[in-house]
Amino acid sequence: MSTPSIAISRARAGLARVISDLFSPPVLAVPGLLLGAQFSAVPGVYSYALAYFLVGVLAPVMYVVWLMRIGAITDFHIPDRRDRRGPFLASLGCGVLAVGLLGYLGAPATFIAPVVALLAETLVLFLITLFWQVSIHTATTAGLVTFAIYVIGGEAIPLALLVPIVAWARVYLERHTITQTIWGTLIGCGCFLLLIALRGIVW
Repeated sequence: MSTPSIAISRARAGLARVISDLFSPPVLAVPGLLLGAQFSAVPGVYSYALAYFLVGVLAPVMYVVWLMRIGAITDFHIPDRRDRRGPFLASLGCGVLAVGLLGYLGAPATFIAPVVALLAETLVLFLITLFWQVSIHTATTAGLVTFAIYVIGGEAIPLALLVPIVAWARVYLERHTITQTIWGTLIGCGCFLLLIALRGIVW
């Protein structure tokens, strides 16, 4: 391979890693919570968002960081699905606790409902991960984009381009196959489309 080709490959790999980091689920939780706050638009909603972030996002992230420190895993993105069981259980447990906290604090249904949709998405991904690897990155991105289009409207449609970009990064880094990214996308979209369909029925 020629030197220019090596440089191009390295540049692409670097770009793919940056994309993977920027669109990892914990990072996307921030714009997701801000979007939920915008959608709810009630007094004190940002306090609810902060409470959920601390319990439902930061706590599981710290658990993954701890696993890295003790050598149980070597990559924050946990490429081996067999290593994902503990982090998934931590995310689900903290997510349920966070939803309970929101209910206790009196958060409105318009803020809790999207969080529950995210929790349902996490549960589906966990169950699939028990026997097959699926892309959490594309699921989270697709779910956020779907919710953004619902909240913001047609102006958010260009955000849909983020899904294939994230899928490319995960496939290029050989963390997932194209099929795994497609299924992740379908799961993310499906959970939030179900959320939207249930508006006025259960929330």
